[in-house]
Amino acid sequence: MGKKCECPKGAPMWMVTFGDLMSLLLCFFVLLLSFSTTDPAMYKEVAGSLEKAFGVQREDLTLEIPKGIDIISRDFNPPFSVDVILEKIKSAIKLELIKGEIDVEALNDRVVLRLKDEITFPPGSDKLREKAMIILDKIRSIIETVPGNVSVEGHTDNTPVRGPFESNWHLSAARAATVVTYLLRLHTIDPQRMAAVGFGDSRPLVDNDTPEHRARNRRVEIVFLQPKNPDDFEVKPLDQKGVLIQEPLPLD
Repeated sequence: MGKKCECPKGAPMWMVTFGDLMSLLLCFFVLLLSFSTTDPAMYKEVAGSLEKAFGVQREDLTLEIPKGIDIISRDFNPPFSVDVILEKIKSAIKLELIKGEIDVEALNDRVVLRLKDEITFPPGSDKLREKAMIILDKIRSIIETVPGNVSVEGHTDNTPVRGPFESNWHLSAARAATVVTYLLRLHTIDPQRMAAVGFGDSRPLVDNDTPEHRARNRRVEIVFLQPKNPDDFEVKPLDQKGVLIQEPLPLD
């Protein structure tokens, strides 16, 4: 029998190149993770889908987003922050935003939806158009899922009103009240969260010097106020039809 060939001791030479390649790939994915941002709204949607897929049941509504101690977890926005509310609004009325029928503005502690006059009310009237009802149905679904108070504010231009209303103040207040009444008609929103305010022509976006500017000033704004403490969000009990169960008032 011939003499066996003795293999060199240690790992083969190709293992050095392979180890370098694995180290570079690891560094590459770490960099991708460090540059990425976490979308809380999308996270909650994915988590909810997984929860339903695996049959996990919860008796209590969980509003908290998981928190960690590393630097990546600090990118999570607080639950129901302005950014989270804004993303929910954009996903619910995406088509109306593309058409320019609604404007959205995010401020430090609130998100403002501006519904233009041509889709909300006929001139000098407080009767909702059918198009406005469709949009308000979508907005109602947003209000049902986020905490915080909601203020509906009516605005007009400086043109004197004609008809049943004495002034632009009365018209703007009536329009705001009409929108609130429509949002509450299904009894799925706690009325204590809602407010109707009329500003008349006292808060124009632009000068009332052209027909285009006056049309822009005629609007209804729905203001989502960010809750100071998200833990204060109380989930109201609903019946089997999804209607709020009204607690009886205490007797004196």
